[in-house]
Amino acid sequence: MAKPVFESDNPLTYTEVHAVVLGAVVGVLVGYAHGIGRTTVAVAFTTAFVGVALGIQYTGEIPAAQQTIRREPWYALAALLAGGVVGLLVV
Repeated sequence: MAKPVFESDNPLTYTEVHAVVLGAVVGVLVGYAHGIGRTTVAVAFTTAFVGVALGIQYTGEIPAAQQTIRREPWYALAALLAGGVVGLLVV
């Protein structure tokens, strides 16, 4: 079981928080890229992010960010969606 954030009774863990942060950052960047007309780049990054979150096979050592996303894919994907909406609204 993962360690709770701030050592409280809050069930949210550090891994979940990091997955949300990664998803939100990628989402904002992807939404912004789509908003300025870089749709191909936005689709490529979104596809890669969703693929990693849902477990595309990767040979070799997996970076820490990918491990975090794979451990908590639904937090990362929900934050990706929310960040994408924010990125579109910024444009």
